[in-house]
Amino acid sequence: MKLEPGMSALVTGGGSGIGKALCIALAHKGLFVTVVDFSEEHGGQVASLVQKGSSQIHGDSKVPYAMFIKCDVTDADALAAAFGKHVNLYGGLDVCINCAGFVNKSLVYDDTSNGTKTWRRAVNVNLVAVIDGTRIATQMMRAQKKPGAIINIGSVAGLYPMHYEPIYSGTKGGVIMFTRSLAPLKRHGIRVNVICPEFVQTNMGEQVNRVLVDALGGFLKMEDVINGAFELIEDESKAGACLWISKRRGMVYWPTSEEEKKYLVYATKSKMTVTKNRFPSIQTPEFFEKITVHTLSHNFRNATRIDRVRLRLPMEPHSALVKIIYAGVNASDW
Repeated sequence: MKLEPGMSALVTGGGSGIGKALCIALAHKGLFVTVVDFSEEHGGQVASLVQKGSSQIHGDSKVPYAMFIKCDVTDADALAAAFGKHVNLYGGLDVCINCAGFVNKSLVYDDTSNGTKTWRRAVNVNLVAVIDGTRIATQMMRAQKKPGAIINIGSVAGLYPMHYEPIYSGTKGGVIMFTRSLAPLKRHGIRVNVICPEFVQTNMGEQVNRVLVDALGGFLKMEDVINGAFELIEDESKAGACLWISKRRGMVYWPTSEEEKKYLVYATKSKMTVTKNRFPSIQTPEFFEKITVHTLSHNFRNATRIDRVRLRLPMEPHSALVKIIYAGVNASDW
C-alpha cells in the first residue's frame, strides 16, 4: 500500500520514542495523524509539532493535520473511543501503529504487590492493548471495505529471552505470535505485521544495561526503525511478517527460510506445495492377497489358504486401504 497524501494514521504511544518518530515520518508523507498517548504534555507537543511541520510542507488543510487524544490504552472503551474520533474527523483509517509500551522495573518473582502498577500493567499495555488496538482497527478497516495496514511494535526481547525482564520479554513474544497468526486477514485487504528492533536510543532504551547494548553493536538509528515500518506498510506481499531490525545484520525477516526448514515452520505461501508433497497420489493395485479359512482345524496352516483376489473399485465410503508389512506369527504353528 503506497503511502499518499490524504491518508490517515493512528499511532498509540505517539508521544515519545519510536511512536513520536513514526508520527513525524508519516506526517512528512502527507498523512493526517492521530497521536494517542497517556501523557497530555508529550502527546500534545507531538501533535503541535506535526501540525506545524505539515502546514509548512503541504499547505493549509480544512481539517487539522494532527489530533492528540489522551488515552490509557489499557482502557478498552477509551481506546475504542479514540479510534472513533479519528474516523469521525478523517473519514477512515488507513494505517494503525500500536506502539504504546511499558517496562516493569522490578523482577516479577520479587514483586509482592498484586502487579497493578508493575508487571500486570506491563502485560496490559504491551500485549492486551495491542490486541485491542489491532481488533478495533481491523473492524474499522473491514467496515470501510478498503485496504489497511497495521504495524505492531515488538522487540528483539520477544525473539530471545530477556532474563532481567521476563514480563517484558513474554509480552513482546506474545505480540509477535499474535501478529504472525493474523496473516489470513490479508484476504480482507488488511495486512498486520510486526517489527522487532534491537535497542533504540529512547527513554525506554536507555534503561537497558549499556554493556548489553554495546554487545549488540550499540543503539539502532531511529531511521532504521522507520524504514522497517514503512517497508511493511508498503510491501503488499507482507502479511503476518516479523521484521527483526539489528545493528549487526540490518533488516532480517524471522524466522529465516533456514529456520523454517529446520523446525518445519512453513510460511503461508508454501502451504499448497507442502500439502501436495506430503500427500502424493496413491497407485492402487489391481489384485491383493487375503487369507481364507476353508476348513475347521486346530492346525492353522491346514485350515487356511492364501487367495489372490481382484480389487473392486471404487471402495466403499469410510473404508481404508491397508498394506500389511508384518502380520506376526500364529501360536498354533508352534
